[in-house]
Amino acid sequence: MLKNKNILICVTGSIAAYKSCEVVRLLRKEDVNVQVMMTPSAQKFVGKASFAALTNNEVITDIFPDSPKAGLEHIEMALELDAIVIVPATANILCKAASGVADDIISTNLSVCEQPTLFVPAMNFRMWQNPATMDAVEKLRERGRIVMDPEMGKLASLHEGEGRLPAIDTIMNSIRSLFKHELPLLGKKVLVSAGPTREAIDPVRYISNRSSGKMGYALAEVARDLGAKVTIVSGPVSLPPIPEVEMVMVENAIEMLSALENSLDEQDADYLIMAAAVADFQPANPSGEKLKRSNIVASLELVSAPDILKTINSQTEASIIAFALETQNGTAEAKRKMADKGADFIVLNYANEAGAGFESNTNRVQIFSKSGAEKELKKDRKDRIAKRIFDFILLDKNR
Repeated sequence: MLKNKNILICVTGSIAAYKSCEVVRLLRKEDVNVQVMMTPSAQKFVGKASFAALTNNEVITDIFPDSPKAGLEHIEMALELDAIVIVPATANILCKAASGVADDIISTNLSVCEQPTLFVPAMNFRMWQNPATMDAVEKLRERGRIVMDPEMGKLASLHEGEGRLPAIDTIMNSIRSLFKHELPLLGKKVLVSAGPTREAIDPVRYISNRSSGKMGYALAEVARDLGAKVTIVSGPVSLPPIPEVEMVMVENAIEMLSALENSLDEQDADYLIMAAAVADFQPANPSGEKLKRSNIVASLELVSAPDILKTINSQTEASIIAFALETQNGTAEAKRKMADKGADFIVLNYANEAGAGFESNTNRVQIFSKSGAEKELKKDRKDRIAKRIFDFILLDKNR
């Protein structure tokens, strides 16, 4: 959604300026082309070298730089940008922008540019409540500019009140909203399990499966893009962490169960997506030392691994989305599992189908709801399948 967008980040003089580095870093991870502009006061808090390194672009700080195009960069930029984000936005820049003042590099650009513009305030609570600031915010909103509300909390002045920079994930969702992207999961919490588990035989051998974790990670990323606060509990995978998603890495089924229970204890999830391929069995007596071939008996004693979903489904009021990987009698088996495990939805795919299931970038699935609705999704990339799974779930819940 944000890929290849051209976004101008304007940094003004607030102690929260250092948090702009994280916003820039996350945008770059989503392949956004970021240009940073700073006021002189912002440079008192964060050096421009930090933003230059993060963006791989020169930071604009002077309205009249020593260049052949001196003073014209802001005019050209007005034609090229997709959006402007002022983070942090001080009372000073809010009042300037509302009054049309253009006496520094940022206020001058704001007076020229007509792109979607987001102000992310951070200041002392008395500044935010100052009548001049309140009037400026009202004017900007009337003109179609988006001005976020700061958060309540401890301020740099050691006072407590409304003035803290909003949370980073809230800022990122507001940036997405600039592009008219719907956020149906805004304010919702999504907990995802993904990947395989490894059940140790000894320190070097284990029982596992071929799950890559790609489907679970795709669902987590789509949930994030739809506005949700996402936590993923992942078994061992060769996938990079997902920006803006809380990552909890585990090794075996017992650790995964514990991590999911801890997440449910810490926050009430709205959606629980069980996409992990958890081992059905684990060695009864794993060895603490590497077993020698001559000492390994002909048979390996196994016990059942915990049925994670059956264990935790009574611990949450979340909508539960389970997965069923089958090789035959898929529809009947998926519906049986949905009822047996108390799931609201179940996603069926086939391990013996080319381009679906494990170790593939694509998938073909059928989705079943306990309401009786069902839908088949033709083979497609897993990120697109993930988006259509959410489309089905949200439509079913709104019926």
